[in-house]
Order: sequence, then structure tokens, then C-alpha cells
Amino acid sequence: VEYHREVYPIRVSIFETYNPGSVVRIWARDSSGNWLQLWSGPPQVIPHKPRIFSPPLALCSFKTKMLRLEFNHSRLDYYTELDAILLIGTTELILPHFGFQNRSLSALLKQLGEIEIGYSKNDDEHNLTPEHSKANCDLRNLKNSLHKYCVLYKSKLMEKIPKGKLLTKLGLHCHLIPPIEEAFNSLQNFLQEDFPQLIKEINLSTSRAATLQTSAQSSRLSYSNSDLELSRNYQIENTCGSFSVLPDETVLKILTNLDLKSLCRCCRVNKHFNNIARDALLYTSLNFKPYWNCLDSTTLSVLMPRCQYLQKVDFSWCGSYGTISPKNFIDFICCCGSLLTHLRLNCCRFVNDNVILQISIICKNLKELGLRNCTEITAEGFTELNGLKNLERIELYRTAIETAALCSILKNNPKIKHLNVAGMHERLNMDEVAIELSNSCRDLETIDCWKAQTLTPVGVRALTKCTKLKEVDFGWCGSMGAPGDSLRSFLTSCNSLEKVFLAALRGITDRDIEPLLLCHRLQQLDLLGARSLTSDICLRFLICCPQLKMLDLSFCDAISDMKIHEWRQLYPHVSIKRSFQATNFNFNRDAPIM
Repeated sequence: VEYHREVYPIRVSIFETYNPGSVVRIWARDSSGNWLQLWSGPPQVIPHKPRIFSPPLALCSFKTKMLRLEFNHSRLDYYTELDAILLIGTTELILPHFGFQNRSLSALLKQLGEIEIGYSKNDDEHNLTPEHSKANCDLRNLKNSLHKYCVLYKSKLMEKIPKGKLLTKLGLHCHLIPPIEEAFNSLQNFLQEDFPQLIKEINLSTSRAATLQTSAQSSRLSYSNSDLELSRNYQIENTCGSFSVLPDETVLKILTNLDLKSLCRCCRVNKHFNNIARDALLYTSLNFKPYWNCLDSTTLSVLMPRCQYLQKVDFSWCGSYGTISPKNFIDFICCCGSLLTHLRLNCCRFVNDNVILQISIICKNLKELGLRNCTEITAEGFTELNGLKNLERIELYRTAIETAALCSILKNNPKIKHLNVAGMHERLNMDEVAIELSNSCRDLETIDCWKAQTLTPVGVRALTKCTKLKEVDFGWCGSMGAPGDSLRSFLTSCNSLEKVFLAALRGITDRDIEPLLLCHRLQQLDLLGARSLTSDICLRFLICCPQLKMLDLSFCDAISDMKIHEWRQLYPHVSIKRSFQATNFNFNRDAPIM
């Protein structure tokens, strides 16, 4: 998220309107492209109502206008919706007074919230605004009494001082050095009270060490030759806790449980660990996604010699802002890509036409290729993927691929099982793509056509030949209109469906989706906005589909809230979704200007 003005961040408020609790990390970017983690925490399970989430932030010593949020939906049963992300900051860096014991602005704000505003100690420890009506009151109080709690960091004064090694290391923390008078008093107190005691302890430990050394020497002199031999034998036998006696194969087996960061740290232990932790067998599957903020060309060059047997790699979200160039990635692929079967490059800005060309030449064994949101690839660049013949999964969400190129790829890869062409709007002719799928890819298991505005009943009817389908998303495909018998025929043919998303298809009737009752493996059904559906068909799904876990009936006008409440009581194993109306909840968007 990018803002117009740079500030020193003191609060990030996330307006969570639907299924809150999934934000787990907040990052800030400096002018050099480096990222600082402002906050991290676990995913939360909280009541299903909107809130303003303002976690305590770490000290940020630079101005920023770009934030990054990370989510973890593992503890949620449905998607998250955000209304806004508010960044509150200052034009000058403010720091708590030296006398404030925690020396943390977030701790100070929490204290102000508890004492002056009346937040309960039982409130969420990760949220400084647990009550939306009192949001940012602590900041207003801080502003009114800024001189009492904080000081301005005078960076210009520090620039005038010649920077030695100590000052360079201290940097921003130089404000923590106490004033001269306070330092003098502290030193005098140490010399009068603590120093004499320290000298006594040093003398005592020295005398004990000398006594022990003399005793050890006497004991060694009294040993006979046989005793010495016995001692040596015991030391040799008593090595069960040493890694050095384990065979390399066993150590390798242990190291396979480590993540990439831990493996790299193992290389620093000693020469033996350095050799083992670089073994190529430990680098057959790599996930760079968690290291998006620090993965760069230097890291790739260090890892290349270890990745000779690399088969699976995920670069998603990595390489932004020039940290990895197309050439850097091509060098990596040329060195390590010949055995690749799974390659994910979702949201990677370094992926361009030349990168795609090299992938098609080198990675002949690819089964999975993720190119979600790779906006640097042109329509011509996608034609190079015709050289791949073994694809089983391809992700093309919001890319520039055109109909002819995609149909050619599908024709050359009859083993395709998973296809994502969501968010294409009118770029693709989805009817032509569906016809090609029905002719070439009969083993298709999942297809995501979300917001494909060119999918009509013709394309839906063509997909009836893909009888192995388990998951389909026709949500927001406006051209389907009233699908008529096409949807009914599709659902009749594909009786192995487990997940079906039909959001915003307002013309759907009970008759259209009735064949789904025969899909006994059905787990998720999204009927959001289906205005004509009755409560009778919904009840039949709850009765006839024993594996059903989620049913979204939001904005289904013909189904009353009373029925929803009744079904939730009768079928607690099914998460029945019903979007709420936040009529009495007004987010307070007025933020204090610091």
C-alpha cells in the first residue's frame, strides 16, 4: 500500500470489515528499498464483527510511504475484507523520554490507553484500539502532552559530529545515553557500592580456581599407568552425544527438517557442518517466499552451487524493486533449472518475455508453472510456452495472455489438471478456451474463471466433457446471465464436484443447481447474491450433502435471517455465511495530526 506523503510511522490502523484477525505482519519500506518489520503476531480467532486493528509498532527510524501487510487465513473459515489501511505518523522523529522505563512509543501509547482512556487489561494485547469509539484518543492525549512524554530526535545535530565507529553503531540509540550529570552519579554509585563487591567476588573465584588446579595436579600425579589407560578408554567410549560419530547420511536426514535460513546458519558452525549443509540433496525443494524482503542477486549466486538437484522452487513475491533482475534469474535457471518440475513466480516483476523464453528452453520437465500477476510478460511472450509439453498446473491470474496463445498451450499439454484464468475480464474469449479444454484436457480437475466476462452458456456447456472436475469458480461471470439448461447440464455431468463457486449469478434458480444434490462429496458451495433461490433447496443441500462444510448465502434475498439462525443450530458442522450489515458501526476516520 503506497501513500502520498512520507512519515515516521507511529500507528497503522487496519479497518477490518469482514472476518477480521488474519493480519500477521506489517512491514515498512525505506527509500533504499529495504524493509523493516513493524509488527508480527499470530492469526487471531475473534468475533465476526468489524473492528479497527492497530497493533503496537516497533521503532522506525526512517520515513516511509509504503507498507506491506501479510495475512494468514489458517484460522479463518472464509475470506477477509478490508475497508482501509490508515497510516498515522510524524514529520519529525519522536522518541519517549529517557526516564520512560520501556523506551517504547507503543508501550507508552498502551499505557495512555489503559490509564487515561480506560481500556481494559483483558482487551486484545495486539490491538491498541479495541474500542472503535475511542480509536486514537491515546494519540490525541499524547499530542496535547508531547513535552511530558517525548523528545524530538535532533538528527541534524548528530550530523555535525565526526562519526567514529562507536557513534555509527549507536546511531539512533544515542538518545539512550544518559546525560553527563546522570552518568557521573551512576559511576560514583558503582565505585562506592558495587565495585568493592565485584573485587571481592573476583578474588574469591581466583583463589578457588587455584585450589582446584593444585588438587587436580596432585590427583594426576597419583594416577597409575593402568588408571590412565582406563580413563582414555572411557573417554573414547563415552561419545554417544557427539555429532561427529554420526554417519553423514544420518546428519543429512536430520538437516532435511530445517528451513533454508537454518541450513545457511549451519554452514557457519564448523568445516564439517559447512560441507554437509551445502549438500545438494538438501536443496531439492526451496520456498523463497518467506524471505521476499531479503532475497536478492547475491543470495541467488551463493545458493546456485548447492541447487544442482533442484526440483521445486517458489519465488512468489520476491525480487521487487530491482533486487533481482531478469538476468540474475536467468543465470539461476541456466545453472539449476534443468530438473525443475514445479516453478512458482507469482507477482514477480523480474519475469519478462526473455525469462519465459529461457524457462521454455531449459525447464522441459515442468509440471507446475505459477505466473499470477506477472504483468511484465507481453502477449507475444506467452507464445514461448508452447515449448512445454508436460504441464499439469498453470496459473495465469491477471496476465496479458491472449486466447490463441492459451489454446495452443492447452493443446500441447493434454495432462493439464488445474487452470487459473481468473481476473481476465474481457481479455480472453473464455468460450473458445472452454471448447479447447473439452477437446484437449479431459483430465481437468479445477478451473477458476472468476470475473471472466466472456464466459457464456456456450462455454459452460462445452465443459460438460470435463467430467473429472472437482472445483469450479464461475463467480462474477456476468455474461452467463440466466444460465438455463447449460449450468444444469454441466452439474449433471460433473458429479465429482467438491467446491462450486457461483457468486453474483443472480439469475440462478433452484432447478439450475438441483443436480448438485447428487454430488455427495460437495464441501463448499458459494451462492452469494442468488436472489431467486428458496430456503427449500438450501435445506436439501444441508440434508443430502454429508461432507458440506461451507455454504455462502449472503445477499440471498428470499432466505430469511431466521432460517439462517435455525440452520446454524441444526447443522453446526456447516459454516453458513451471511454477510452482515454494519449499520451501527461508524469507523472513526479522524486522526490526529502530529
